[in-house]
Amino acid sequence: MFGFSLTKIVFTAVVVFVVWNAFKYFTRLQETRKRNARVQGRDKSSGGAEPTPDKGGVEDMVECKVCGAYVARGAKPCGRGDCPF
Repeated sequence: MFGFSLTKIVFTAVVVFVVWNAFKYFTRLQETRKRNARVQGRDKSSGGAEPTPDKGGVEDMVECKVCGAYVARGAKPCGRGDCPF
């Protein structure tokens, strides 16, 4: 009744292999969709609108027109009289 045969073992191995690869495929597909959505959102925001920081803590830097240093948006003034921030 519970005998093991070569056919049962091979069939079980094939089923496990197919399920494992399907899981990897769908996970990779989901990650690719998320990455593309993030990139498309970043491209849309570069069309003149202010880019927004990602939820992961990454923020685009802007160049200071006076000294050329890159600073975060909304940064505190550096202390120079002509600092735009």
